[in-house]
Amino acid sequence: MKLIGLDIGTTSICGVMLDAETGHVLDKMTKPNDSTIFTEEHFARCQDATAILDVVEEILHDLVKRDTDIAAIGISTQMHGILYVNALGAPVSPLYTWQDGRGDLPYGDGRTYCDVFTELTGYPIATGYGLVTHFYNVVNHMAPSNAASLCTIGDYVAMKLAQQTRPVTDVTNAASLGAFELQKGRFDVLRLAAVGIQADILPEVVPCGHRVGETVQHIPVFSALGDNQASFLGAVPSADDTLLINVGTGAQVSLLSDDFIQAPHFETRPFPGNQFLLVGATLSGGKAYARLEQFFREVVTLFGDDAPASLYSKMSDVLDRTPTAVESLEVTPWFYGTRENPQARGSIQNISTDNFTPAHLMVGVLEGIVHDLAAYHQHLPQALRQRIRQLVGSGNGIRKNAHLAAMIERQFGKGMRLSANEEEASVGAALCAGVGSGVFSSFAAASAMLSFQS
Repeated sequence: MKLIGLDIGTTSICGVMLDAETGHVLDKMTKPNDSTIFTEEHFARCQDATAILDVVEEILHDLVKRDTDIAAIGISTQMHGILYVNALGAPVSPLYTWQDGRGDLPYGDGRTYCDVFTELTGYPIATGYGLVTHFYNVVNHMAPSNAASLCTIGDYVAMKLAQQTRPVTDVTNAASLGAFELQKGRFDVLRLAAVGIQADILPEVVPCGHRVGETVQHIPVFSALGDNQASFLGAVPSADDTLLINVGTGAQVSLLSDDFIQAPHFETRPFPGNQFLLVGATLSGGKAYARLEQFFREVVTLFGDDAPASLYSKMSDVLDRTPTAVESLEVTPWFYGTRENPQARGSIQNISTDNFTPAHLMVGVLEGIVHDLAAYHQHLPQALRQRIRQLVGSGNGIRKNAHLAAMIERQFGKGMRLSANEEEASVGAALCAGVGSGVFSSFAAASAMLSFQS
């Protein structure tokens, strides 16, 4: 029996075929997410939902035609962002992604839209979270008049694949939009009314692993799962003592808890199986190192040469030849601010004639990423830190950069294991669908199928 997991990322879309009896990935496909919509609004970060659905359907078509013994389809999705759909389930707006910046725009009296949202609802929120995006759109008359519901991109894809017209959202995605009562599993509609958000625009909240409907081939489709939770589910076989470190576009440290716990600088998120995930998320992840790679290509072009399409392999070769620096650069790679302070900016300190080199800059940016992750770890309550016995790494930022992985191990003083399945979010989506369809008896039983790289 097989399970399909689809992961809708910001830059790529992946699908896997998972053997439900062995936990092995039998087939996988990845296509770029080239759906970016460019606008004149400098703060907008938008994608084309229809183009994303087209890519998902291409991947699903190719996977389905290779095997007919498919029990379920699960979906993992980029979180926080929203799009609007009409009464027929058709998109009437672009997808406003988690990178959208309108929440940080000035509302008035020195306050941003995020500030006002928090003041009026009592819920802290960051720009890119769907309900502050919607709040801005309502205030500025940008919410489509024919919108029947808002939803995440994963909710939209699940609805369309399942041949439905009204989206539903599971608790992991609902919580990512903002103003969500975690312990009650619902939006706080009374507080949202204070910012002009009406309950009827919100999607119905369903449990993780909810059956949405079925495809034209009669394959059950299950509700989309937030990519952070999906990555944890698809990477960590034993969750009680494990800290997951993920480095993708951004970076996170995540720790599972049976109880609702709040820790400074951490976000507590719902997790399948009525558990909670403590997440410390930094913007200084793979995107920061990508910006450095782009900088080097710009330097090559500036001096009259044709820059290669990518310099990552050459940067890795340089790091291979670079001894451990005695006097390293101290780099704070906050190119994109921080979750708490989007206006914060990075810095480079401790510059000398010996370390003012490209190699030291590479090391400094990578070390800065690691230091940001370690800072979150230190904010965990001592009882939770003492519980951690192992590190599990996920995301292409770790898998494709052995230097970063080694730095993480040195910083945390523990070896780090990688899941045998590279596409953790897609695998997690497949496992979630497996639980929803009854293939697995529980989420713990599903994750027990996982193994590590040897």
